[in-house]
Amino acid sequence: MKIRLEDSFVVPFERSFDAHYGLEYLSAGEGEARGRVVVSAAHLGASGTVQSGVYAAIAESLASTGTAVEVVPGGLVPSGLSNATYVVGDARDGVLEAVARCRSRSALEWIWDVEIAPPGEAPTALATVAIAVRTVRPKTEV
Repeated sequence: MKIRLEDSFVVPFERSFDAHYGLEYLSAGEGEARGRVVVSAAHLGASGTVQSGVYAAIAESLASTGTAVEVVPGGLVPSGLSNATYVVGDARDGVLEAVARCRSRSALEWIWDVEIAPPGEAPTALATVAIAVRTVRPKTEV
């Protein structure tokens, strides 16, 4: 069964942080998620290169969304546990493409490796992201 990305979003995408910085989802499901960002001046730091937080946001979002499209239909909820993003190159303009691959999944957490790079070039950032998978607990009256 093909799952639509939009069905996994609690907040409409156009109101999300990912929309604000320009993440475009290309695909998600079956242990992989892909996206891209067109680099603009808003992404650059004082050095004139893409800020590390942009890379971390891309990695976190793809790992969370890749998990969500597979667990939300079963009544589970993904939540970020950790994000180790390493900037290993410089990007100043153009497009950044990202691919996240699930390397390990258990009942409680999924581990993702993410590579972010200009098309056809060496990575400018590498990340490992851990996503918790939990059941939704009903709210209790106080």
